[in-house]
Order: sequence, then structure tokens, then C-alpha cells
Amino acid sequence: MSRAPPPATAAALAKDRWLALRHAAVESAVAAPTLEAAFDAIRAAFAPQQVDYSNTAYGKDHWKLSCFMEYSNGVAAGRIDLAKGAPMLAACAGILGECDAAFLRWYATLHPVPRGAARALTRLQSFVTRYRPNPDETHLPRHIDGANVDGSLVLSLPTYDAFEGGGLTVWDGDGEREVFEYPLAAGDAAMLDSRVWHQSNPITAGERWVIVVFYQVRDSGGAAAAKPAAAGARAKEVRGLLARRMVNAAKRKAMAEEEEAARVTPHDGASTWTIAG
Repeated sequence: MSRAPPPATAAALAKDRWLALRHAAVESAVAAPTLEAAFDAIRAAFAPQQVDYSNTAYGKDHWKLSCFMEYSNGVAAGRIDLAKGAPMLAACAGILGECDAAFLRWYATLHPVPRGAARALTRLQSFVTRYRPNPDETHLPRHIDGANVDGSLVLSLPTYDAFEGGGLTVWDGDGEREVFEYPLAAGDAAMLDSRVWHQSNPITAGERWVIVVFYQVRDSGGAAAAKPAAAGARAKEVRGLLARRMVNAAKRKAMAEEEEAARVTPHDGASTWTIAG
């Protein structure tokens, strides 16, 4: 499957921005041969469990496409039988370690580690999902991850039954209205900051396999790391407001200059000018 995103996504990624995008698609986050070597064990260990929700875009209240390896801080905490996911955790242990490292590298570009601090990463949830062209199994509609999730990763796995469709759509950028579409070949990963809207796109044939990880990130030690999370969130919001204010001020200045230019018109060739009005 081609890794090249659609032209509209490529153009959006190339834009100069005041604020960085809160997601990224990373090629070869995990080497494809590593995934291929583990894929038979992943398929053999796949044991999906049902998770109940109060509302979904399907109009149903459950999801049964995922084999859970780790699970906490979710709607089904305490009801997922992690013993059923133990074989999958064993099959994916090395892969999850590479996912952790890839996520930390990307996360640090968006949230630099405070000076003198140490960063700890916790996997709140990790699971393998299989999509098939059956009712309620083709995709996961637009959503954001849990309230306690600081970031997440979606890793595309190999398949023996090539699928059509699929990939990931992310809403980010200007007012979270820009649309980014990624095909995600095996080994590619999408990294998402907290509260970024996204969806897995429907498949129409074959099987699509992914590993999904929800992360919690905590910094400890160092004066900057001691700052309360709420204060950090407020500071980020203020930076965003200031950036938008600068953009709006630049737009107002440009409009004023255009209006002033429109009021000044040349007269008698070019040597004298008349101010209209």
C-alpha cells in the first residue's frame, strides 16, 4: 500500500503555521520485518472482548473488534479479562517497546521535557484491532480518546488478506477543521496528542490490523516540572490566544493598507496625486 498521502494532506502538511500540528504520521516507526515475524503469533493470539459504551456512531452500545493487552482508566476497567490478552501481550512485547520509544521521541517535539525533569510513560491501554468488511466491523467513526489520555499511537500491522480503503483521518490545524488523511503502510504509525479528533476509515474488502496504545505522560523533578498541570494548560491556551491575536492584527493591518491604497488614485499621468473623498 502506498504511503503517500493525498495531495490535499500533503499541501496542508507543508503550510507555515503559528502553532504546531498536534499529530504526526511517522513512516517505519517499527520495521516491517519485525512486524512480519510476529504476525502469525498476533493472529493466533487474537481474542477480542466486548467493551460496552453509552453511545457510539453505530447506534449500538458495544465494541468487539479488539484484543486487549493492557487496560486501565477506561469505561470497561475491571471488566476486561486481561488473562485472555496475555498471549497477545507476549507476542507484542517487543513491538510495544518500540512504539513507546517512537511516541516519546515525537511527544518531546511537541512538549519538550522540562529542564532537570525526568519523563515517565505509562500505557493506559494497548490492544490489537482487526477490521473486516462486515456490519459494525469496518472502522471506528470520528472520536477522541479518553479524558485521562495524554496521547495515543496507531501502528499499522501486516495482513494476509489485502484490504481496500482503511487508513486514518485526523482533524487538526486551523480550528481543528483541516482534514489530514493517511494511508499508513505496515510499520507506519500515527501519533496523536490529547483530544485530537480522528477516525479509522472504512474498509470494503480484506482485513486491516492495527495496534493502538493510549499513553499517560508524567514529568517529575526540576522546577519547571513541578508546575501544576492546570497552569501548563492555561499557559498553552494563552500562547494560542496570543498567536491568533497576532494573526488577526496582521490581517487588520493588511486590510487597512489596502483601503488606504484604494483611496489614493493617480492624476495627470503620474507626477501628481489626488486624495479621493
